[in-house]
Amino acid sequence: MNSVQKIISQVMSHYGFRHKYQVAKYFGVTPQALSTWLTNGNIPSRHILKVRSDIHDTELPEPQGSSIEENKTVIDYLINENVRLKNKVSKLNARIHNLQSDDINDDLFERINSRSLILVGRLSDGVIKEASGNWYESMGYLETDLINHRYDEGFFHPEDAEKIKNNQMNILKSTGIKESRFSTIRRWKHGQNGTYVMLSMVWYIDVDKDQVEIIAKPIDLDLDSVFVKN
Repeated sequence: MNSVQKIISQVMSHYGFRHKYQVAKYFGVTPQALSTWLTNGNIPSRHILKVRSDIHDTELPEPQGSSIEENKTVIDYLINENVRLKNKVSKLNARIHNLQSDDINDDLFERINSRSLILVGRLSDGVIKEASGNWYESMGYLETDLINHRYDEGFFHPEDAEKIKNNQMNILKSTGIKESRFSTIRRWKHGQNGTYVMLSMVWYIDVDKDQVEIIAKPIDLDLDSVFVKN
């Protein structure tokens, strides 16, 4: 098994993926690009860095290049990811605004909101202060099951909770970060059956306000589907 196959295998095993298109979605590339990686036996450094950051497997190969090049790769990756998220939020806001201006019936907005899981909490200690959305139907929790509890009280998978805690500490220690927006895939325990459900999560962090806002949805749900016209 070459290094590319090993990395893909690790991602599939770690997140429970069964198909290659899910791996492509995780990396943010097309299935054709993934096939090219397998054919050429090479994965771009920024994607290797993403896997090493998410999975923390010391046996995964190091990105090729000097430390300066690696740092540039990380910076470029974060800049591109930030731009991508800003564009995505801007497009979604524009689409929602257009729907509102067209006086779309309340049923459509109800379906949009029903697919969203929203949490607002403190950055400093991870305590959840607000919860809204389709938590009970999607994840088996009443809002009161979440509010005033910390995210590491058995909600996230232990490995993911540790990653979040490390990221939280790095942000708090940084003197230059005031706001941050990023996306992750994390495992959240279902409140009724105890299985872990993968959630696609967008994080909005405001250091000065000591606030974290998370908008999440189960990874198998496609937000665009609610905009399909009958």
